[in-house]
Amino acid sequence: MVEVECPLCAENVDLGVAGEGAYVCPYCEGEFYWEHDEFLDKANEVSSDGPLRERFNILESSTYASPRITMTNDSVGVFVESPPAPLFVAIIVFTIGIITLIFGGGAFLVSKSLGFFIFWAVIMIVLFVVGGNLLWLNFLGDKWLFIHETHLEFRYEKSEKGIPEEYKHILHSDVVKIISQVRVMVNQGDHNTTYTYHPVTSMLVYNADELERVLMKGSIFAWTDIPSSSKEESDAIAAALNFLILATPLPLSVE
Repeated sequence: MVEVECPLCAENVDLGVAGEGAYVCPYCEGEFYWEHDEFLDKANEVSSDGPLRERFNILESSTYASPRITMTNDSVGVFVESPPAPLFVAIIVFTIGIITLIFGGGAFLVSKSLGFFIFWAVIMIVLFVVGGNLLWLNFLGDKWLFIHETHLEFRYEKSEKGIPEEYKHILHSDVVKIISQVRVMVNQGDHNTTYTYHPVTSMLVYNADELERVLMKGSIFAWTDIPSSSKEESDAIAAALNFLILATPLPLSVE
Protein backbone atom coordinates (compact mmCIF):
# COMPACT_ATOMS: atom_id res chain seq x y z
CA MET A 1 0.00 0.00 0.00
CA VAL A 2 1.29 3.48 -0.92
CA GLU A 3 0.06 6.66 0.75
CA VAL A 4 1.10 10.05 -0.62
CA GLU A 5 0.20 13.68 -0.04
CA CYS A 6 -1.91 15.19 -2.82
CA PRO A 7 0.13 18.04 -4.34
CA LEU A 8 -3.10 19.97 -5.02
CA CYS A 9 -4.91 19.89 -1.65
CA ALA A 10 -2.29 18.34 0.73
CA GLU A 11 -4.65 15.52 1.84
CA ASN A 12 -3.18 12.02 2.29
CA VAL A 13 -4.27 9.74 -0.55
CA ASP A 14 -4.04 5.93 -0.51
CA LEU A 15 -2.87 4.78 -3.95
CA GLY A 16 -3.13 1.07 -3.14
CA VAL A 17 -0.52 -1.04 -4.92
CA ALA A 18 0.72 1.98 -6.82
CA GLY A 19 2.54 2.13 -10.09
CA GLU A 20 3.88 5.18 -11.87
CA GLY A 21 1.06 7.11 -13.52
CA ALA A 22 -1.81 9.58 -13.13
CA TYR A 23 -4.18 9.45 -10.14
CA VAL A 24 -7.34 11.33 -9.14
CA CYS A 25 -7.52 12.71 -5.60
CA PRO A 26 -10.77 11.59 -3.89
CA TYR A 27 -10.82 14.82 -1.83
CA CYS A 28 -10.31 17.62 -4.39
CA GLU A 29 -10.93 15.44 -7.50
CA GLY A 30 -7.78 16.89 -9.07
CA GLU A 31 -5.45 14.76 -11.16
CA PHE A 32 -1.78 14.39 -10.26
CA TYR A 33 1.11 12.27 -11.47
CA TRP A 34 2.96 9.92 -9.11
CA GLU A 35 6.40 8.41 -9.61
CA HIS A 36 8.32 5.99 -7.44
CA ASP A 37 10.07 7.57 -4.46
CA GLU A 38 13.41 6.17 -5.55
CA PHE A 39 13.29 8.27 -8.72
CA LEU A 40 12.21 11.40 -6.87
CA ASP A 41 14.87 10.92 -4.18
CA LYS A 42 17.51 10.53 -6.86
CA ALA A 43 16.30 13.62 -8.72
CA ASN A 44 16.27 15.70 -5.55
CA GLU A 45 19.72 14.53 -4.55
CA VAL A 46 21.27 15.24 -7.96
CA SER A 47 19.53 18.58 -8.34
CA SER A 48 21.13 19.92 -5.16
CA ASP A 49 24.77 19.62 -6.10
CA GLY A 50 25.15 17.29 -9.06
CA PRO A 51 26.76 18.38 -12.33
CA LEU A 52 24.67 19.62 -15.23
CA ARG A 53 24.99 16.38 -17.24
CA GLU A 54 23.61 14.31 -14.35
CA ARG A 55 20.68 16.69 -13.94
CA PHE A 56 19.99 16.51 -17.67
CA ASN A 57 20.04 12.68 -17.58
CA ILE A 58 17.51 12.74 -14.76
CA LEU A 59 15.36 15.17 -16.73
CA GLU A 60 15.52 12.99 -19.85
CA SER A 61 14.20 9.98 -17.92
CA SER A 62 11.30 11.98 -16.46
CA THR A 63 7.96 13.12 -17.86
CA TYR A 64 9.47 16.60 -18.36
CA ALA A 65 11.79 15.54 -21.19
CA SER A 66 11.26 17.73 -24.25
CA PRO A 67 12.58 17.66 -27.84
CA ARG A 68 13.23 21.38 -27.37
CA ILE A 69 15.83 20.60 -24.67
CA THR A 70 18.98 18.78 -25.81
CA MET A 71 22.54 18.41 -24.58
CA THR A 72 25.68 18.69 -26.67
CA ASN A 73 29.19 18.66 -25.23
CA ASP A 74 28.98 20.32 -21.80
CA SER A 75 25.94 22.56 -22.27
CA VAL A 76 22.17 22.10 -22.49
CA GLY A 77 20.50 23.81 -25.45
CA VAL A 78 16.91 25.06 -25.19
CA PHE A 79 15.21 26.04 -28.44
CA VAL A 80 13.61 29.47 -27.93
CA GLU A 81 12.05 30.51 -31.24
CA SER A 82 12.40 30.58 -35.03
CA PRO A 83 12.21 33.68 -37.26
CA PRO A 84 8.59 34.92 -37.49
CA ALA A 85 8.43 34.09 -41.23
CA PRO A 86 10.45 31.82 -43.54
CA LEU A 87 13.13 33.18 -45.86
CA PHE A 88 11.01 33.04 -49.03
CA VAL A 89 8.37 35.29 -47.41
CA ALA A 90 11.06 37.81 -46.44
CA ILE A 91 12.39 37.80 -50.02
CA ILE A 92 8.88 38.28 -51.46
CA VAL A 93 8.09 41.22 -49.14
CA PHE A 94 11.43 42.90 -49.85
CA THR A 95 11.03 42.34 -53.61
CA ILE A 96 7.56 43.91 -53.54
CA GLY A 97 9.18 46.90 -51.83
CA ILE A 98 11.66 47.24 -54.70
CA ILE A 99 8.87 46.93 -57.30
CA THR A 100 6.86 49.55 -55.39
CA LEU A 101 9.88 51.87 -55.45
CA ILE A 102 10.38 51.53 -59.21
CA PHE A 103 6.79 51.66 -60.45
CA GLY A 104 5.54 53.99 -57.74
CA GLY A 105 8.27 56.47 -58.50
CA GLY A 106 7.37 56.41 -62.19
CA ALA A 107 3.68 56.87 -61.42
CA PHE A 108 4.46 59.86 -59.19
CA LEU A 109 6.45 61.55 -61.94
CA VAL A 110 3.41 61.23 -64.18
CA SER A 111 0.71 62.23 -61.68
CA LYS A 112 2.77 64.68 -59.56
CA SER A 113 0.18 64.23 -56.82
CA LEU A 114 1.31 64.95 -53.24
CA GLY A 115 -1.31 62.58 -51.81
CA PHE A 116 -0.11 59.78 -54.07
CA PHE A 117 3.51 60.51 -53.12
CA ILE A 118 2.74 60.23 -49.38
CA PHE A 119 0.78 57.00 -49.88
CA TRP A 120 3.54 55.50 -52.06
CA ALA A 121 6.29 56.52 -49.61
CA VAL A 122 4.50 54.99 -46.60
CA ILE A 123 3.83 51.68 -48.39
CA MET A 124 7.42 51.53 -49.65
CA ILE A 125 8.93 52.23 -46.21
CA VAL A 126 6.71 49.62 -44.54
CA LEU A 127 7.64 46.96 -47.09
CA PHE A 128 11.35 47.73 -46.85
CA VAL A 129 11.35 47.77 -43.05
CA VAL A 130 9.30 44.59 -42.66
CA GLY A 131 11.12 42.75 -45.45
CA GLY A 132 14.54 43.88 -44.25
CA ASN A 133 13.78 42.85 -40.67
CA LEU A 134 12.57 39.41 -41.80
CA LEU A 135 15.71 38.96 -43.93
CA TRP A 136 17.90 39.92 -40.95
CA LEU A 137 16.13 37.48 -38.59
CA ASN A 138 16.48 34.66 -41.12
CA PHE A 139 20.17 35.52 -41.46
CA LEU A 140 20.51 35.13 -37.67
CA GLY A 141 18.61 31.82 -37.59
CA ASP A 142 16.84 30.15 -34.67
CA LYS A 143 17.28 31.61 -31.19
CA TRP A 144 18.63 29.33 -28.45
CA LEU A 145 19.27 29.43 -24.72
CA PHE A 146 22.42 27.54 -23.70
CA ILE A 147 22.78 26.39 -20.10
CA HIS A 148 26.36 25.92 -18.91
CA GLU A 149 27.55 24.69 -15.55
CA THR A 150 27.69 28.16 -13.98
CA HIS A 151 26.07 30.52 -16.48
CA LEU A 152 23.53 30.92 -19.30
CA GLU A 153 23.76 32.53 -22.70
CA PHE A 154 21.31 33.41 -25.44
CA ARG A 155 22.62 32.92 -28.96
CA TYR A 156 21.37 32.75 -32.51
CA GLU A 157 22.02 29.63 -34.54
CA LYS A 158 23.93 31.29 -37.40
CA SER A 159 25.43 34.41 -35.86
CA GLU A 160 26.69 35.86 -32.60
CA LYS A 161 25.12 39.21 -33.52
CA GLY A 162 21.68 40.42 -32.49
CA ILE A 163 21.90 39.45 -28.80
CA PRO A 164 22.41 42.21 -26.18
CA GLU A 165 25.66 41.81 -24.26
CA GLU A 166 23.85 41.35 -20.93
CA TYR A 167 22.17 38.20 -22.30
CA LYS A 168 25.42 36.54 -23.43
CA HIS A 169 26.63 35.67 -19.93
CA ILE A 170 24.00 35.32 -17.18
CA LEU A 171 25.17 33.72 -13.94
CA HIS A 172 22.89 31.06 -12.47
CA SER A 173 22.92 33.08 -9.25
CA ASP A 174 21.43 36.07 -11.12
CA VAL A 175 18.32 34.11 -12.16
CA VAL A 176 15.71 35.12 -9.61
CA LYS A 177 12.67 33.21 -10.81
CA ILE A 178 11.46 30.99 -13.67
CA ILE A 179 7.70 30.77 -14.18
CA SER A 180 5.13 29.67 -16.72
CA GLN A 181 2.57 32.33 -17.59
CA VAL A 182 0.22 33.54 -20.32
CA ARG A 183 0.89 36.97 -21.76
CA VAL A 184 -2.26 38.75 -22.98
CA MET A 185 -2.03 41.10 -25.96
CA VAL A 186 -4.86 43.63 -26.30
CA ASN A 187 -5.74 44.60 -29.87
CA GLN A 188 -7.85 47.76 -30.00
CA GLY A 189 -9.98 48.07 -33.12
CA ASP A 190 -12.36 50.77 -34.28
CA HIS A 191 -15.42 48.85 -33.16
CA ASN A 192 -14.20 46.08 -30.89
CA THR A 193 -11.31 44.87 -28.75
CA THR A 194 -9.76 41.45 -29.21
CA TYR A 195 -7.30 39.55 -27.07
CA THR A 196 -4.56 37.11 -28.05
CA TYR A 197 -2.97 34.77 -25.53
CA HIS A 198 0.66 33.70 -25.67
CA PRO A 199 1.91 31.02 -23.24
CA VAL A 200 5.55 31.64 -22.33
CA THR A 201 8.21 30.47 -19.90
CA SER A 202 9.67 33.60 -18.31
CA MET A 203 13.00 34.06 -16.56
CA LEU A 204 13.39 36.95 -14.14
CA VAL A 205 17.06 37.97 -14.21
CA TYR A 206 18.78 40.38 -11.83
CA ASN A 207 20.79 42.96 -13.76
CA ALA A 208 23.26 44.90 -11.61
CA ASP A 209 24.11 47.19 -14.53
CA GLU A 210 20.60 48.65 -14.29
CA LEU A 211 21.09 49.95 -10.74
CA GLU A 212 21.95 53.46 -11.94
CA ARG A 213 18.78 53.58 -14.03
CA VAL A 214 16.45 52.02 -11.48
CA LEU A 215 14.66 55.32 -10.76
CA MET A 216 13.87 55.80 -14.44
CA LYS A 217 12.90 52.21 -15.24
CA GLY A 218 11.37 51.32 -11.88
CA SER A 219 12.98 47.86 -11.91
CA ILE A 220 16.39 46.23 -11.84
CA PHE A 221 15.07 42.98 -13.26
CA ALA A 222 14.56 41.85 -16.83
CA TRP A 223 12.03 39.31 -18.11
CA THR A 224 13.22 36.93 -20.79
CA ASP A 225 10.46 34.93 -22.49
CA ILE A 226 10.57 31.52 -24.17
CA PRO A 227 7.38 31.16 -26.26
CA SER A 228 5.41 27.90 -26.24
CA SER A 229 2.60 26.47 -28.31
CA SER A 230 0.50 25.67 -25.22
CA LYS A 231 0.31 26.36 -21.48
CA GLU A 232 1.12 22.69 -20.81
CA GLU A 233 4.36 23.00 -22.77
CA SER A 234 5.38 26.21 -21.01
CA ASP A 235 4.63 24.57 -17.63
CA ALA A 236 6.90 21.64 -18.51
CA ILE A 237 9.71 23.88 -19.77
CA ALA A 238 9.50 26.01 -16.62
CA ALA A 239 9.80 22.91 -14.42
CA ALA A 240 12.76 21.66 -16.48
CA LEU A 241 14.60 25.00 -16.35
CA ASN A 242 13.99 25.36 -12.63
CA PHE A 243 15.53 21.91 -12.20
CA LEU A 244 18.52 22.54 -14.49
CA ILE A 245 19.31 26.13 -13.46
CA LEU A 246 17.99 26.71 -9.95
CA ALA A 247 18.30 23.09 -8.70
CA THR A 248 14.60 23.01 -7.81
CA PRO A 249 13.36 19.39 -7.55
CA LEU A 250 11.04 18.26 -10.32
CA PRO A 251 7.39 18.40 -9.20
CA LEU A 252 5.17 15.33 -9.27
CA SER A 253 3.24 16.76 -12.20
CA VAL A 254 2.78 19.97 -14.18
CA GLU A 255 -0.20 21.77 -12.67
